[in-house]
Amino acid sequence: MVQQTINMTRNELKNLWFSIPKQVNKKEIKTIVVNIKGGFYKITTDVEGYYSSSTQGGYGDNVLNVVLDRIEANDGVNDLSEYELIIK
Repeated sequence: MVQQTINMTRNELKNLWFSIPKQVNKKEIKTIVVNIKGGFYKITTDVEGYYSSSTQGGYGDNVLNVVLDRIEANDGVNDLSEYELIIK
């Protein structure tokens, strides 16, 4: 087996990356997964043109109350009331 090395400039690689076809009619995923035993929650947003995932922890047994308060607060950036709430 012969291995071939391909050298590309940063711009060539960037152009190649952005020329890859994007998924059309992508199913939007907006979830908040609360892990009661672990004391943490994870918010995932996967929508057309945007992906974000963050995990917050250290809340212990109070994690569900923290998440419910955050959903109710609606900070104007993310309307978490639109997210599916999954409790584990």
